[in-house]
Amino acid sequence: MKKTKDIINFFEHVIGDSRLHPSHISMYVALFQLWGRSGFKNPFRIYREEVMKLSMIKSTGTYHKCIRKLNTVGFINYLPSYNPYIGSLIEMIDLENHKITKNRSAQKQKSLPEEHDCFSPPMYYEIELYFRERDISDMEAAQFYSFYHCKNWKLSGNKPMKCWQAAARNWISKANKTQSR
Repeated sequence: MKKTKDIINFFEHVIGDSRLHPSHISMYVALFQLWGRSGFKNPFRIYREEVMKLSMIKSTGTYHKCIRKLNTVGFINYLPSYNPYIGSLIEMIDLENHKITKNRSAQKQKSLPEEHDCFSPPMYYEIELYFRERDISDMEAAQFYSFYHCKNWKLSGNKPMKCWQAAARNWISKANKTQSR
């Protein structure tokens, strides 16, 4: 009965939170199911392929984006292992005792300009995955990451970056043009 309240509390929090989309909800439900299989003990191990299958997420980029967002928002604690044979650790947060209120998320949203999403620099593994999905070398991914990391994720003219994927697409396009010459 207690665990039923946990999932109900999650849905109550999600209703008013514009940061979460159906893929986040699907992933949380998949994680909840895996948590149940582990006897509701915290933390428990997950494997990306299993979570992607249960949550019906096809892209590893979407998987990483969703799990990172659930961690950032405070629904889970995510401890990646970066080893596919060990699996990552997930701790489900007790939403009844942990305060993720609508007011707190509303305060965060008010402090940001309404028309722009807040840019958060990507992790190296996200860039590596993005480049691998497009059959681009890891060396090129490392160069992209190093270049923008050194520039504090700013574009030319010191403009703040809004979308690192767009910058990566431009980087890949320019790299392909130089290789074809």
